[in-house]
Amino acid sequence: MLTDGPPSLSSGAAYRSGGPRVEGRTLGRVGAPVYGAPVGERVLAAGAPRRYRHGAVILGQGQTVSCLRLVTAGAVRLAAVVPSGREVVVGLLGPGDVFGEIALLGGGPSPVEARALGEETAVLAIPPAVLRELIRRMPATAEELLRLIAARLHDTAAALEEALAHDVPTRVSLRLRHLALAHGQAAEHGVALPPRLTQEEIGRMVGATRESVNRTLASLAARGLVRLQDRRYVVRDPEALVPAADG
Repeated sequence: MLTDGPPSLSSGAAYRSGGPRVEGRTLGRVGAPVYGAPVGERVLAAGAPRRYRHGAVILGQGQTVSCLRLVTAGAVRLAAVVPSGREVVVGLLGPGDVFGEIALLGGGPSPVEARALGEETAVLAIPPAVLRELIRRMPATAEELLRLIAARLHDTAAALEEALAHDVPTRVSLRLRHLALAHGQAAEHGVALPPRLTQEEIGRMVGATRESVNRTLASLAARGLVRLQDRRYVVRDPEALVPAADG
């Protein structure tokens, strides 16, 4: 049986403005305040903080979902093994994102695996009973959770559209742009992508081989759009990747 790690809580700076940033005092993509706001304070107080090392499984595919989880620091990779045996990355979550929402509907097996990506990943586990009581007392909590879930569904739909409508170089460029805007950290002359993000991981996100991703990254690097610094990919300007994708 999978178990969570020792309690702790860490924080990390996010590049995006107005997005989910627990350490930046906001919860959710709509930028609702956490500290100093009753809803956010009670959500954070209701959960049990857990810290995970890189690669640790937070929730296994097929494991019974017993609680809603809120990412408070680091990144969480959502992936699923399809019938062919291939692993497909279906999402990357950052501070303020939630997963395991099936727990609110009585639980059931998780369709995906949730795994910590990078060090200092922290997640709050919120039991359904606690969350339901919080929603009863503060209905605004439900609205905020719905917005978080809707935002993740939007990201998933956008990723599917990318995979179906574009070639590999375009898919890689668009995915790098999304990662920079959604999960990047401000760096010198650019935006640093999440740590421990490998070419294999990017390939699983866009449905491409590592070799194809490598060729695309080499092309982007030659044009000065992407570089590798301290074992992390740095995007010079996320918006510049859009014309790169088109071209």
